[in-house]
Amino acid sequence: MKPKIKLRGAEYIVRIIELLDARDLFAYPGGAILPIYDALAYSSLNSVLVRHEQGAAFMANGYARVSGRPGFCLATSGPGATNLVTGIADAYADSVPMVAITGQVAYHLIGSDAFQETDITGICIPITKKTYLITDLAKAADIFMEAYSVAVSGRPGPVLIDVPRSIQGEYVELDEDWETQFKKPTPEIVNNFTDADIAAAVALFQQAERPLILAGHGILLSKAWEELRTFVHRENIPVISTILGIGAMEHDDPLYFQWLGMHGMKYCNDAVQEADLIVAWGIRFDDRITGKLAEFAPKAKVLHVDIDKSESSKNVKTQVFINGDLKTVIHRIPDTRNEKNTRDRAAWRAHLDEQREEYPLAPADLNKFTQISALQILNDKMDRNAVVSTDVGQHQMWAAQYCQRLKPNHFVTSGGLGSMGFGLPAAMGAQAALPFNDVWCVTGDGSFQMNMQELITCVQEKWPVKIVVLDNNYLGMVRQWQEQFYAKNYSGVNLLNPDFVALSQACGVKAVYCDTSEGLKKAIDEATAHEGPFLIHAHVMKEENVLPMVAPGTSLSDTIYYPAKPVKVNVVK
Repeated sequence: MKPKIKLRGAEYIVRIIELLDARDLFAYPGGAILPIYDALAYSSLNSVLVRHEQGAAFMANGYARVSGRPGFCLATSGPGATNLVTGIADAYADSVPMVAITGQVAYHLIGSDAFQETDITGICIPITKKTYLITDLAKAADIFMEAYSVAVSGRPGPVLIDVPRSIQGEYVELDEDWETQFKKPTPEIVNNFTDADIAAAVALFQQAERPLILAGHGILLSKAWEELRTFVHRENIPVISTILGIGAMEHDDPLYFQWLGMHGMKYCNDAVQEADLIVAWGIRFDDRITGKLAEFAPKAKVLHVDIDKSESSKNVKTQVFINGDLKTVIHRIPDTRNEKNTRDRAAWRAHLDEQREEYPLAPADLNKFTQISALQILNDKMDRNAVVSTDVGQHQMWAAQYCQRLKPNHFVTSGGLGSMGFGLPAAMGAQAALPFNDVWCVTGDGSFQMNMQELITCVQEKWPVKIVVLDNNYLGMVRQWQEQFYAKNYSGVNLLNPDFVALSQACGVKAVYCDTSEGLKKAIDEATAHEGPFLIHAHVMKEENVLPMVAPGTSLSDTIYYPAKPVKVNVVK
């Protein structure tokens, strides 16, 4: 008979989290989670005391994006749990692995409208891969292992585990060597395709004259960027990405033509409309990249590879769908070149090169202090290994356009849900995961104020996150839509802002103000040299619009380009 030990539920659960290789736990205490906090005091986990539970979920998201490991967050019952919901929904929309843990009222009180009771497992069913309520402490290890496996396997995503306070206080009898029997789950690789599926894909490649690869977040999630790059150079097929696919290709690779969609490159959108084969790798065909669905890629057949079989013909009719891991599938596709398609692909690539020259992004005019010029300066000066996190709005689109020198999983943004307030806590989570990388948070004055309380968390954790607040005293993207589609009826978008420098200094964050390109250059140099967190309050032009743009309800063929064709400008050095 094996020797036995007894553990209190809280200590048992904390040890399970440690055995799942969690290192940072983004959390906020409360009554229903106090036993676990009592155990955390003796844990190897870095328990990060956030200032709002939404910040905890966004930090776990940023941590997972750059590390490839699930992010862990923890909150108490009731309002603590519901404050996690937006961050959980964000992770679900962008397929980010996350383990959210919540305290719950004592088990016998569930359903009695007890103080700070909410049905958080019910609330989160639509925005998680699975939710769990622990009712038997003896099953806690099995539940955590299953939840972890669900979060990382197939299409990644968040899970939620609700732990009643009474369960945390119970004792469980275990084998003395129980830890040696605990095995952290490994991701299950989904490959539900056949040789016939590969043959059908090859036939599409061989027959196409104008093939175009759309690389999505799935390329990064499957760590298939090297396979992608090798494949397209062998085959000489051009690649465009989604915003979440930024980093899948090297930014200066001649076969990479940047990204498509509502604020994507005009030549990318035109290429989709001209292509006769769309090769969709790890994308969900959301409305922001398709435009008017009935007119999306009218000349093309579609080959779609995705880990999630429910994506097959969900939004766009698919001729061939392969349900599998992209890393495996791309490796399985043989050389598809023949004499004819080799000529066709060369001509197609030459055409896209001409289009790229014809419809470039507007160059930054450093004589004016705009968001474009600010982001171009940041792109030119930041370290090659830097991570860029953004909030949501105009600055997000411009950052995706102009901050190009980024490695895989180093552009962290809220894509599917579009959550304002995401940028700063996500940057902090990324910094926790990559302590030796520069991490830049690009945010707007509106978005920043949604979670600016986390500045003090950044100071407490000694994370050297660098923040650029692009301040135009507007909710800029909403203002742009009101200008373009609501006859300039600027309702609810003028912002009265605090003194961001004074606010930062009050939190112990070094900060500077600038309103010129030269001032920003000096500020970036100072921020980079500074060992701690640093905020740059960049006061930019009040009204400017993100272009190119596909207006809501219109086709990619109707992409709005700049009113005057971009020309090179004389730049003040």
